[in-house]
Parts: sequence; C-alpha cells; structure tokens
Amino acid sequence: MKTLFETRSAGRSTVRLLIFIFVLVDLAGAIPLAKAAQLQAARVTRIIKDVKLLSGQAAPRPAAVNDDVSAGTAVRTGTESRTELTFADLTITRLGANTIFSFNEGTRELGLGGGAMLVQVPPGGAEVKITAAAVTAGITGGTALFESNKGLPIKLLMLEGTGRFYRTGHPEEAAIVHGGEMVMAINGQITQPTKFNAALVYKTSKLITSFPKLPNADLIAAVIESQQVDWSGLSSNPPDRSIDTRDIAINANPPPTTTGAPSKFGPPAVITSPNPYVITSSTQISTDPTITTNGKTDFGKIYRGPAQDVSLVTWLGTTPTSFDTAFGDNFEPDANKLPLAGFLFSGLQLDGNPTISNPNGVKILGFVSENGITFSPSGTAFTFNGVDRIALVALNGSIDLSGVSFTNFGELFVYARGSGGNLTLAAPINNLRKVQLRAVNNVQVNAPVTLSNGTGSDRGFRAQAGNDFQTGSTVNANQITIESLGSIHINSSAQLLAMLDSVGNGGQITMLATASDSQVFVGGQVQADQGTVDIETTGLAGTININAATLHGDIVKIGALGTNGALNIGAGNLLNADTAIELYAGGSNGTINFLSNVTLTSPRNILAANTINIAQNVIVTINAVGAAQADVFTNNPNYFGFGGTGNPATSGTFGGAGAKNPLPFTQAPPFHP
Repeated sequence: MKTLFETRSAGRSTVRLLIFIFVLVDLAGAIPLAKAAQLQAARVTRIIKDVKLLSGQAAPRPAAVNDDVSAGTAVRTGTESRTELTFADLTITRLGANTIFSFNEGTRELGLGGGAMLVQVPPGGAEVKITAAAVTAGITGGTALFESNKGLPIKLLMLEGTGRFYRTGHPEEAAIVHGGEMVMAINGQITQPTKFNAALVYKTSKLITSFPKLPNADLIAAVIESQQVDWSGLSSNPPDRSIDTRDIAINANPPPTTTGAPSKFGPPAVITSPNPYVITSSTQISTDPTITTNGKTDFGKIYRGPAQDVSLVTWLGTTPTSFDTAFGDNFEPDANKLPLAGFLFSGLQLDGNPTISNPNGVKILGFVSENGITFSPSGTAFTFNGVDRIALVALNGSIDLSGVSFTNFGELFVYARGSGGNLTLAAPINNLRKVQLRAVNNVQVNAPVTLSNGTGSDRGFRAQAGNDFQTGSTVNANQITIESLGSIHINSSAQLLAMLDSVGNGGQITMLATASDSQVFVGGQVQADQGTVDIETTGLAGTININAATLHGDIVKIGALGTNGALNIGAGNLLNADTAIELYAGGSNGTINFLSNVTLTSPRNILAANTINIAQNVIVTINAVGAAQADVFTNNPNYFGFGGTGNPATSGTFGGAGAKNPLPFTQAPPFHP
C-alpha cells in the first residue's frame, strides 16, 4: 500500500541514523551538547515572517536564524508567522502564528502562553512537558501537536510516540495518548483519547508543511500506514476535508471504527452517501449526535458557540459572506439556545418524520446541506418529537418546503444561503412559537403560518430576503417582521395578522426594504391588534405602493424615507388606526401621491413630505374622532383648498374633517421619535 512517504519500513533504522548524524553534525559548532535531562538553550533554526524575542524589560527585538534562546527569553510570532527552535538534545519545537513560547532551564518544561506548537523529542529522549493554562502534556520520544487558544479546547495530537495529558498538578489522572490519538481539555475536563486522521494532519498542518521534513518522519509514516490498514475495510473513507484556521488541522476525526465513534466536538464531516441523504419515518436520530437510516449510522458534531468552537460559518466549513451579517445577527444562534447538534450532508431530502432521542439535552437540531434541501410530496406532518428547535440550512443551494407540514414544536429556522438561493415555503405551519426564513435571493410564502405564544425573542415570524419577499397567504403571529435588501410584495390575498397574545401583549408588524430603489407593494389585510403597523423603505429612491389594502393597528406608520422616496396611495384602500395614522415621504425630495379616493380613519392623522400631491378629482377623506383636521407638513401642497396651492383643474382635495393649513416640512415630528 502506498503512503505519503517514500521511506519504507525496511530502511527506517538506517534513515533515522543518517538524519540523527546529520543534525548532530549541524549543531555541533553552535550549541554545546547537553545531557538528555536538560534543556539549557535553543537555537533559532527557521524563521517565517514576524518572529520576536522578548527578554526581561527590554524591548522586543526581531529574531534571526542562529540566535540563541535561553531560559528567561520568550519567543512571540506574529500573524501568518512561524519559527523553529532546536535544543541541544535535538528536541525540536515549531511555533505557529500568534504564539508565545518560553522554557525553564534544566526542567524540560516548555510554556505555551497561547497558540500552537509542534514538539518532536528524539527516540529514547527524556520526557518534555508542555504547560498551557491549567493543563500539562508530557511527550516521551515522540512527535506531538499542541494547541491552546482562548475560548477553544486545548488539544494534544500525537503523530507518533507516547504522550500524557492531565490537569496541572495531577499527573495521577493523566490520559495516555498514543500515536494517531488526540485528547482535549474542555471546561477543565479531560476527554478520552480518540483516533484522528494523522494523514490529513500531516498534509495540512502548517507546522509541518511550512518546514523541512521532520527527523522522525518515518515513525509518523508507520502510524499513518497502520491507520490506513485499519480503515481500508470500512464502507466510508477517512474525511478529506480540512479546516486549518490556525496551525493544526482541527477537522481530524476519522470515520467510525469498530472501537467507537469519533469525538463529538470539532467541525462536522460531510455525509456523502447517499446523495441526497433521505430522512424517512424510520430514520433514528440522537442528539449525541448520530443519525441512522436503513441500518447505516453516520455521525454529527455538537456546536457550543464561538467561545468554545469557531464561528458557526467557519465550523460548517465555509467562509462568512456579507449576507450572513446583513441583518445584524451574523448567522449565529443565541447563546441561550446552544448547544446545537448538527449533521452536514452533500444533499438532503426530508421524506418522513424521524424518531429523535435527546440524551444530552441539546436544544437545537441542525440539518445542513452543501447543496439544496427538498421535501418529498409525502404529506408528512413533521413534529421532530424530542427536540424543540430545528434548523435547515442549504450552504449553496435553494430550499423547497412543499408537500409536507410542520406542527407542534418550538422554532423553525430555514436558510437558503448560497448565491442565488431561493426559499419557498409551501408547507403549512401550525402551533410553533417562532419561524425564521432567510434566503440570499427570494423568499416566497405560499402556505398558512399560525404561531402560538412565546416570550421575548422566542416568538414570532421573521423573513429576510436578499432580493424579494412575496406572500399571498395568511401569517398569524404576535410579531411579524419582513426585511428585504430588495423588494416586498404583500399580495391582495394575503393576511398578516399580529394578534394579542395570551397575556395581552399588542401585535407588531414591521416591513423594511433597504435597497436604493426598493419597491414595496402592500395589498390584502395587514392588522396589528393594539400595536403598530410599520412599513418603511430607506433607500435613495425607495417606493411604497398601497393598493387594495386594509391596514389597521393602534398606530399605522408608512414611510418612504430615502432622499427621493415616494409613497403612493392607490385604489381600494381602508386605513384605520386607534391612535394615529402617519404617512411620510421623509427625504428632502420625498413625495406622497394620493392616486385614488381614500378615507383615513384615526383620531390623529399626520402627513409629511416635501411634496404632497392629490390627483385630479381625488378626495382624501379625514374621518377623525371629534372632527380633528389632519396635520400636514409640506413645502409643496399640490392640492386644492385647505391651504393647498394646486391648480383646481388638476388637483384633488381633502374631505370630511379636512386638513390644517400646511406647515413647513422641516417642522414635522420625527418618524421615529
């Protein structure tokens, strides 16, 4: 069997001896030989970019090849920088980017103040100890990678040889780690040793690939060969994905072996077969996390948040996009909703409601596809019994939710993340607390959504579109938020109903479009009981069009707030408010256009724009309690009567209680007090 190395087993002793003699001769003139029990001094043997030496109170100085590093001198590497130090006993240390390193003379103890390092102790050498935070690793005649970064687990990966890993001061609790095994310290607890993919780490870790071949390379080759033999009979191959965000390939877990499952932590490996993976009613899922379909078990990972793992986007094996952060939450779950049990598939289809067990109390179950997500037209009602929150994410594709329904659980989060990704919801939703729909391109809601009561941020309907949001269906929730970087279409058949909740909290409906030329079209019924209907565009020339709409709330606010924004009130509208109706075109060139007869029914009515046009023969009827006239703020009152200066032949007028003589636009109260 071929390996990553040309060295063969039969020649290993000879090669190792030649390497040992070569390094010994190379060092003889620069570093005096020392006993194996001492680490008296080191020599800088490699420098990549920014490496500095720190000694006492002296200012840091750039390191140079052949510089001596003695006890009391620390070594610090900068961004994308690395260095190699060689001790007199031929122990090698390599430091990764943004790493701080020091050692104590004569104790064979190395200190890692943060970052990543590789340590290689010659065969037969005395143990070298590495301390970081509250953990100690001991390396005896072997090669190890050691990583300690704030907010992440401390890791020890043995490429070959033997190591110990324990809480500092408690060597009696040490976990013994052999070649090809890794161990971690998580919240002060030491995990059991588990296998990792040594070949993958050897190919990807910059502490190996950025430097010359290691003297013990043949011993690492033996570990890799042994792993390849162990894995050769498995149905799936070792993962070939690597996330090397620092200097250790952190996605190093192998496929399941006969001795147990991989670690529960770290980035998930892609489940590639079948493609698409089909979740059926016979699928069994554990948040531990495992997923079993047709007798085959695959493994997921547990995500605990960026403080312990990397960001969720990085954890999923991709890079952040501008759309991830477009709505302010950075595509990161709320901390109080973690941990998350996640499975990553090449492709995914949901056909039946799976059986779910939750032995570890994980709060979110996430299904992520590298491509799109579809549902078969099975009519299945998905309840996901056993877990409260479900996330469906297509990293580079669209999501079509149709032919099924969702009912009787807590929260559903759906994200079509890829470039041009669309999200279509044609699956009825009933008795969930919260639904969040997000797509880089279009979000379309073609089925009814009825949500139950929740509290705080754990409730309501929210849709976020990069291009267009559209619905002609009923959405019934206490809180309804629709955001678009492009346009919004609320069709005449739609009903957005933000009703009182069980404890009397008023409803809230918010629509916001932010592109420079956003178009918002509102028809149908939009109602917020004892709350606010707030419809806005903020782009330079954003336009709001109200046609065949029934709007009702305690307050109804409609604002085209860009410099050249326009608010068009068309035909067939009923605008009602218990406290106030506020119509704004808030930019310096903003315009309100009344294009058809309309009645504004509210105790108070405020109209504010640089220009207010009432089209010919159009009457804007003010139906106010106590016959209160409308408050008008405009520089160009293009209508007839009530202080208007429009031409009677081309302009309409106010009716009912009428309007006050206009005040300058600059005196209008703020749209957002």
